[in-house]
Amino acid sequence: MKRAPYHTQKSRPHPRRRPCLPPGMRMALLGALLLPGMAMAAAVESPVTLYADQVQGLGSGHWTATGHVEVLYGDRRLYADTVRYDQTRDEITADGHVRMISPGLETDAPKATIHLQANEGVVVHPRYLLEAQQGHGHAESGRELSKDHYQLNEACYTTCHGQKPAWQLRSSQINLNQNDNYVSTRNTTLDVLGLPVFWMPYLSFPLKRHSGFLAPSVGSSTINGFYLGIPYYFDIARNMDDTLTVNYFTRRGVMLQNEFRYLEPNYSGKLYLDLLPSDQLTHRNVWAISWQHNQNLGDGFSFNADYNRVSYKNFLSDFGGAAGFGSSFVGGIGNAPYISSSGGLYYNDAHISAGATLQGYQELAPGGAAPYSQLPRLFADGYWRVGRNGYFDWHSSFNYFSASTGPTGQRLDLTPTLGWRFSRGWGFLEPRARLYYSHYQIQHNAPYARAVNRTLPALSLKGGLNFVRYGSNGSTALLQPLFKYTYIPLQSQSNIPIFDASQPYQDFPMIFEDNSLYTGADRINAANQVALGLRGTWLTPSGRQLWQAAVGQIRYFNHRQINLAGDIVPQNQQSNYFLEGQYAPLPDINLIASSQTNALWNQLERLNLRAQWLPGPQRVINLDYRFTRGFVDQTGVSGAWPIYKRWQALASYQYDVTDRKPLEELVGIGYDGGCWAAHMMVYHQILLGGQSNNAVYLEIVLRGLTSLGNASNALLSQYVPGASMEF
Repeated sequence: MKRAPYHTQKSRPHPRRRPCLPPGMRMALLGALLLPGMAMAAAVESPVTLYADQVQGLGSGHWTATGHVEVLYGDRRLYADTVRYDQTRDEITADGHVRMISPGLETDAPKATIHLQANEGVVVHPRYLLEAQQGHGHAESGRELSKDHYQLNEACYTTCHGQKPAWQLRSSQINLNQNDNYVSTRNTTLDVLGLPVFWMPYLSFPLKRHSGFLAPSVGSSTINGFYLGIPYYFDIARNMDDTLTVNYFTRRGVMLQNEFRYLEPNYSGKLYLDLLPSDQLTHRNVWAISWQHNQNLGDGFSFNADYNRVSYKNFLSDFGGAAGFGSSFVGGIGNAPYISSSGGLYYNDAHISAGATLQGYQELAPGGAAPYSQLPRLFADGYWRVGRNGYFDWHSSFNYFSASTGPTGQRLDLTPTLGWRFSRGWGFLEPRARLYYSHYQIQHNAPYARAVNRTLPALSLKGGLNFVRYGSNGSTALLQPLFKYTYIPLQSQSNIPIFDASQPYQDFPMIFEDNSLYTGADRINAANQVALGLRGTWLTPSGRQLWQAAVGQIRYFNHRQINLAGDIVPQNQQSNYFLEGQYAPLPDINLIASSQTNALWNQLERLNLRAQWLPGPQRVINLDYRFTRGFVDQTGVSGAWPIYKRWQALASYQYDVTDRKPLEELVGIGYDGGCWAAHMMVYHQILLGGQSNNAVYLEIVLRGLTSLGNASNALLSQYVPGASMEF
């Protein structure tokens, strides 16, 4: 008959079990076992609870517990058919269906022997499971060398299931130090589908973040040839790490790449450094640097820096996929006409936004003109409510524009705005008065005057109506007629250089801006005009947007305007028509369009179309067309789709209609095997200047262990929108 369990600190009655351990016995009966733990904990003064059907020799120093034996100690448990304790040898022996459980780990074995005080133990033919990694395996034997330090002999490890796992590591010895969550192996073979494919005399990997070698990356491209990258990770501190990678390119040489990252409560950043000494292609030292830093200084102040520099113009097209750069580049990696660098000190509160910044550029494209550097730009903006419906908006900036050629100089801009907005459910009305003031001090000023002032007032009245209709089925339709009248006097501005002005990509929202023809402050368009627009939205009964569309145009009462050069030129009575729309007949189908036609509706000036179908996970098809008269005429198709069970195919094809040649071609295939996954992409791209590049991207992921190759999800999301191969 079973009696109550016996605690070393307290006994209590129980109808089914009996006391098993004497009150004076102080010991730890078992701990975590095998990868990451093979049994055993230190003997400390903690309560031990023993459950069993029968106990013989209790109190003699040589007792035996049999039948459904369960030993509890701290957060560890031991189950067995029989447990024997020898006090003279300080040894516990467990036999029959031995099962040891510790946080994150389970181990099964036919027999285990444990020496309590010495923190040593031996397990015969153990099988283990790591819950966090879902890794498991077996070994001929396991031994605890010291507290939480284990050794497995003739062992294997995998995250796959079945009699023949898709992959597994077979090692003559696996050493686990549970204290720092680090695993090392000796004489290790990687088996794939039962066949040995790779042998390593030594392999180490962390169960948590830890210094050591990372998985190598491999690839191939037309310019660089085959490359192999071997990274080493330095775990400097909890919030700081560094990765040093040695990249070998068969056509270029050896590149050293370093990535340093840091994270603090009030600041964070990363620093990339690349160096290729004696490049075999350019016959000089090739290098690149990229540093991003963000810092909260407190009391509304902040600081950021984004510095980027490369040693020669084709660095991004040659190494962009391996360099890890990209956030500061215009046009995408490989096709960037220039790269930018900036840094600034900022202040923000409920009403004021101010800062002092530096902005510079490095030209990359042949003959490409980068924007003027701004060294520095000082700005102060503010917004305040005036009364119930009024507001005062203030923008001011001081810029010093610098360039190696052409005029340079300083510009002071002051733009105060006073407005009032009346809004009700049926519509809104917003009158506004604004002043544009600019003062220039110009160096290298020919043919411009040394000092130039410009003052232009702007008056506007904007309004709209809301027409809402509720359908009998619960749908909602909203129709919004919009208008904006704007007046800005005509003033020639040919005496002002162009520092940051440009003609923007115009669309429907842009026609309701005061300075709708230009960006920057060097050019302010004349206006005696009214912008008219109509916008509509339809919502289904569930609240999903079925469609949205807008059309608008500007009607000009003035017949003259300034061009980008600042000269006064004739102007048509009407602008182009601007249209945009979005239609989702089904939740997984989305049609997006924006276009611009001339005032007579007989000539298309710009058209962007995209049809996207997203019927489910890992399924997407995109059809695209881009047209801008005189500049762009391109079409493309891209998609990703499961093709058979765990296989997925993807492709992207972009074609230049004008030149009748492909621009980019990408074909890939991926496989998800559950415990492992792989994908390969073959990529062809036409770079700026007509140079082409072919590249192969390959990645193999062994889940619970590592990944091999080079990740290409960034490339995939750029050329196949909506697709991913997340591992």
